[in-house]
Amino acid sequence: MEILNKIALLLNTSRPELVTDKIKESKVVGKTESLYKVAVRWGLDEARKLAALRIKNVPSPIKRDYEWTGKFAPYDHQRETSSFLTLHRKAFCFNEQGTGKTASVIWSADYLMKLGEINRVLVICPLSIMKSAWQEDLFKFATHRSCSVAHGDAKARKKILAAGAEFVIINFDGVAIVEDEIKNGGFDLIVVDEANAYKNPQTNRWKILKRITDRVEWLWMLTGTPAAQSPLDAYGLAKLVNPQKAPKFYGHYRDSVMYKETHKKLYIIFYNLLFGLRKISVWICRRLHTSIENHHLLHSRKSIMKS
Repeated sequence: MEILNKIALLLNTSRPELVTDKIKESKVVGKTESLYKVAVRWGLDEARKLAALRIKNVPSPIKRDYEWTGKFAPYDHQRETSSFLTLHRKAFCFNEQGTGKTASVIWSADYLMKLGEINRVLVICPLSIMKSAWQEDLFKFATHRSCSVAHGDAKARKKILAAGAEFVIINFDGVAIVEDEIKNGGFDLIVVDEANAYKNPQTNRWKILKRITDRVEWLWMLTGTPAAQSPLDAYGLAKLVNPQKAPKFYGHYRDSVMYKETHKKLYIIFYNLLFGLRKISVWICRRLHTSIENHHLLHSRKSIMKS
């Protein structure tokens, strides 16, 4: 992927029609022996369409257009994270702890707000980091945006949600208290931090979030441990972010990523049986070989005695 004069992306492909049919502002500009060179306007919509075609390393125009606000300049990996998020309306961020995920999300959301793509963001996170992480980081990296923490009794939470702050931060258990207010609060983007709290689709917490996120276009789920205990932890998260591609039934997903214990036991029994049969066959062969050798030796002795 090459950037041309900060206005276009140049990519090589063997099937240019996949790009030109999907993206109006694109055209074939050259050809090598087996590949075509396709130029695509470098806009956010065009970059999203390229990413949807699973073309790797598509840069978001946030890298070109955005003035990274706040007290600190972003690291390269934070720029890449923000680029990725702005290209995907529903996405995971699996960056490890301490890599500045919150700042990347804030910059991404601020960029989308400036473009008019979104107007309001709801951050759902553990109670312990509502102020110490999210509110403080919003003060550091987006001081020009309004921010409120929805905490307290039901009346206080409803009042805060109705106040119209651009960023509203709420804890996991608080979502159930004001579910209807959240649905009607005009939130375009839902951000879930420590998203592994929603790994189980059978819980009431998960079902409430599913009802809310079904109504919004943007959902970013953040966690450094998407499958901390087993691959099964990822099922509930996948059903939230990409329900069309995730297996419809939990059992199907489980069988695709895990061995059943009964299958494992049967495999061990079968393996031991084969190993035992091998030992028996080796013993039989040795016995037959010894018998044949003894027979030949006896026959030779009889022949010598006769002569």
